[in-house]
Amino acid sequence: MPMFCAVYGCSNRSNREATRSFYRVPKVVVHRGEKSKQLTEKRRRKWLENLRLLSKGAESNNACVCSDHFVNGRPSDVNDSESVDWAPTVHLGYQKGKPVSEVPRKREKMMMAMDDQHQDGARALLDHHWTNKNIKQDDTDMLHGRQDD
Repeated sequence: MPMFCAVYGCSNRSNREATRSFYRVPKVVVHRGEKSKQLTEKRRRKWLENLRLLSKGAESNNACVCSDHFVNGRPSDVNDSESVDWAPTVHLGYQKGKPVSEVPRKREKMMMAMDDQHQDGARALLDHHWTNKNIKQDDTDMLHGRQDD
């Protein structure tokens, strides 16, 4: 059965890519003492944190990561926790956003301009309304002989 890379957006498979190696998500080792258990738990958490899988597929016993996701092409030794390759760190699928087309940007800009025009038009209508209302009130006051002192 072929191995599939568990990294989001990576389509590498062991039956297609003979030049790539695949590494299982590390398990917690409990039979080699407490220090080993803590170190392997920490490493597994780091792998799962870096992979950021929503489906939790990396928690499967068969989840693998291909060599493309390590700086040196393979994970470092479990005891080398300071190494950049202690957990996958390269091309993890979430580092860059989804490419955005120019069309939605132009549409958004146009919609914002239209909103501004609508607001300007509404303000002008309100100003006109209140100006006319004040003029009519002044005319009514003059007809009735009322004036402001």
